[in-house]
Amino acid sequence: MQLPDSPRFHVVVADAVPPRTGKFSPRPIYVYLPEAAARQRRKKFPVIYCQDGQNLWDDPDCCFGHGGWYLNRIVDELAADGKIEPVILVGIPNSDERYRDYTPRQSFHDCREHPYADFVCEVVKPYVEQHFPAKKRRGDVAVLGSSLGGLVALWLAHQRAENFGKVACLSGAFQVRDRHRQAFVEYLASIRHQNLRIYLDSGTVGDGVRLTRKVVAQYRARDWRDGVDLMYLEAKGHEHNERCWRDRVWRSLVFLFGSTAV
Repeated sequence: MQLPDSPRFHVVVADAVPPRTGKFSPRPIYVYLPEAAARQRRKKFPVIYCQDGQNLWDDPDCCFGHGGWYLNRIVDELAADGKIEPVILVGIPNSDERYRDYTPRQSFHDCREHPYADFVCEVVKPYVEQHFPAKKRRGDVAVLGSSLGGLVALWLAHQRAENFGKVACLSGAFQVRDRHRQAFVEYLASIRHQNLRIYLDSGTVGDGVRLTRKVVAQYRARDWRDGVDLMYLEAKGHEHNERCWRDRVWRSLVFLFGSTAV
């Protein structure tokens, strides 16, 4: 795994962010600060909490040969061009128990005592806000992920709404069902509109586009409005891999942290 060679990239060792339950594997976290943080030392910045944190960076050899997301370079370029405000990236690595971490286990309706949700919201987020120039207001905080990471990002945004006001889900794994055999789209049918800005996308080649369309339809039925608090992109020819997510993640960043929707 190749991590960014930058003084703005910080590795927080696992011992500094110990999980609150023995049912969860300890892991480090990665924090990438914007260039503006070095010049404006009293300024605080919005934060994006990202799943699969070891896959986000400019590593050409990772991720089954597809390379990483190059997210550190993408946010730097977008901020330099004035397309987004400078943001802090927080990468939370996955583990050998990725499926257990990124799925609801009991029910989509209940986030209580979920080890991964607790780690993100009760351990990682407070640590980042204490040790880095991170904004705390939910409108300045996003959660992002792809595939199972996208599913858990959406679920956290709804179930832990006091923490997150924005979410990006790329190629969400909407085929997952909880132990009551309920899918995420069925969970959405039971909720009301929330003050939450949502980006969703899907490729058209082996990427679950039909299920994603159903999820988007549920959001629209619950008064999320395209271009206002909802954006959906269907990427023709895109597959389920990091190369495709790298190519289109910029759209989510501009929609969530830009001055206008893409």
